[in-house]
Amino acid sequence: MPTQKRIDGDYVITTINPSDDVVVNTNTMVINGNLDVSGNLTYINVDELNVKDPFILLNSSNTGSYASNSGVLTHDTASVFAGLRYNATAGQWELNNGSTDATGLTGTWTVINSGGSGTPGAPSTAIQFNASGAFAGNAALTFDVSNAAVVLQGHQVFGNIGTAPAAVANSVAVFHNVVAEGDTGLYVTSAAGTQELISKQRAVFYALIF
Repeated sequence: MPTQKRIDGDYVITTINPSDDVVVNTNTMVINGNLDVSGNLTYINVDELNVKDPFILLNSSNTGSYASNSGVLTHDTASVFAGLRYNATAGQWELNNGSTDATGLTGTWTVINSGGSGTPGAPSTAIQFNASGAFAGNAALTFDVSNAAVVLQGHQVFGNIGTAPAAVANSVAVFHNVVAEGDTGLYVTSAAGTQELISKQRAVFYALIF
């Protein structure tokens, strides 16, 4: 049979010794009102936590050593933590995928994005590139969706990579290496092997000789 207790005024439970605890063993505790926990530590040991609010407020006091850094940490291992934090001093969100600091204040944190909006650079179909920390695009470098082709209205510079790339089936790789008999330094690698493309001047020269 349910037991009900009605009181008039506050209902206070005080333990005599500082080390004494108040323990409630029950199936479900229902609190039809606000829950205010003012202790220094709060542990919620559950397998699943459901929060109705769309936003969780962290660093609400905004004082002390945590004023400039606040976020969320998770265990990577027993002694290593990974996390997401907001660095108020630098005004940026940061990630850390391995730190032994359980406070989140030290360790190596990587900036997620400090360039503001992630809106793609114009014009439409332009291939995006990093322009001083912001997305940018140019009409000279676009992607033709219908023909699955990269369109370059300009020139391409091939840097000397030193060694030939590995051949890829049903593909050809174009790269720059040491200038040899072909007089171009521009090579192709395919399943047939690696060869230097020959210049017109060198081709005419070889034609006269042979």
